[in-house]
Amino acid sequence: MRPRNLAAAALVAALALVAGWNAYSYPSGAGYDVRQHREYADLLIHHGEIPGPGSRSEYYTPPLFYALAGAATVVGEHVHAGDPHKLGQVLNWIVLLAAAIVLWLLVRELFPERPWLQLSALAFFCSLPVVLRVGAMFHPEPLSMLLSAVALLLATRMLGRADHRWQLAVATGVVLGLGQLVRAFSLWTFAAVVLAFAVARAWRPLVLVVAATAVITAPWYIRQSIRYGDPVFDRPTKHEAIWDRRPARFYVGLGLPEVFSAPIRPHFVNEAVPTTYSEIWGDYFGVWRGSRERQAFLGLLPTLLAVAGWLFLLARSWRIPARLPAVLLPGLGLLGYLYFTVSYPTPDGDVLKASYMLTTAPTWALAFGYAVDRLPGRWRIAAAAVLAASALASLPFLLY
Repeated sequence: MRPRNLAAAALVAALALVAGWNAYSYPSGAGYDVRQHREYADLLIHHGEIPGPGSRSEYYTPPLFYALAGAATVVGEHVHAGDPHKLGQVLNWIVLLAAAIVLWLLVRELFPERPWLQLSALAFFCSLPVVLRVGAMFHPEPLSMLLSAVALLLATRMLGRADHRWQLAVATGVVLGLGQLVRAFSLWTFAAVVLAFAVARAWRPLVLVVAATAVITAPWYIRQSIRYGDPVFDRPTKHEAIWDRRPARFYVGLGLPEVFSAPIRPHFVNEAVPTTYSEIWGDYFGVWRGSRERQAFLGLLPTLLAVAGWLFLLARSWRIPARLPAVLLPGLGLLGYLYFTVSYPTPDGDVLKASYMLTTAPTWALAFGYAVDRLPGRWRIAAAAVLAASALASLPFLLY
């Protein structure tokens, strides 16, 4: 086995150990909106019903994760009767490992002769706090991330190898549709793939991708449109222009110095940049445990590298169709996240959860790997050493 493959296997094994411990030790009744998620899964699997809007629920969320997690819970009722929902967390443990493997395949597809890039991207993903934190919960977002990564891999292979067989196009559309049946945030991945095929002028596979996606998602969107009027996200919001829904500090506030000294509520409430940053690297909403202040400092260098890597990659990829699905997704994810968080303001700022952008995590890992790979030789080694030390320093936080 080649050294890079051994290193990749070691990273995935480390992820399996850390994520496995978290799935075991993290309470199944903790996490973001966990009561609503568990009630949805139980109602769907035991009664074949989707929650309604009468009480606080996830009625606007598609049912695919809840069907799978509910089935896992049924198994849990027989093998782990004291806490059957624990098997829903085990499901997400498997999903995280699968997502890491798909990321590895995606990076190798795009950059087959760049071992630094490949391993840096995988290491970034395996040690990203928001991935490990949400992956320990009874939550649909990890499955959405996995399906997004699979769709990117399929689209990348089609465009990079000029392989436009209808079977691959339909498979890509089906995976994109299944992603939307988990979370509406998968729409960003659909947009990235469609734009990439359009730029490449691959019209025939594009039509098949869109058609297959539509066939998979149409029953859900039609149901939501008939019942609630909004097929994507039926939640009440302010009746005013979108640009009037947030004050200026929402966009420009940096939360200093609390973003480093006290990165947790109620500091910098409804300030987008510091809240999202603290959610990615720490635990702004207080559902985890560990040193949030240390995490705020440790996340600074990898964030800068990931953003720089994405900008450079974006500038150099317009004439390389195979790169476009993965390269477009971080920007589209940011725009979609901004639109969502501006459209639905809340007094406590709880819409500013980085988990809503979890589908973009593999592509940010790719951007990070690209930045590390582009560093000069000595700088690259120094950066790798600093980042490895940072990952080790983060380990007490990454383990629940």
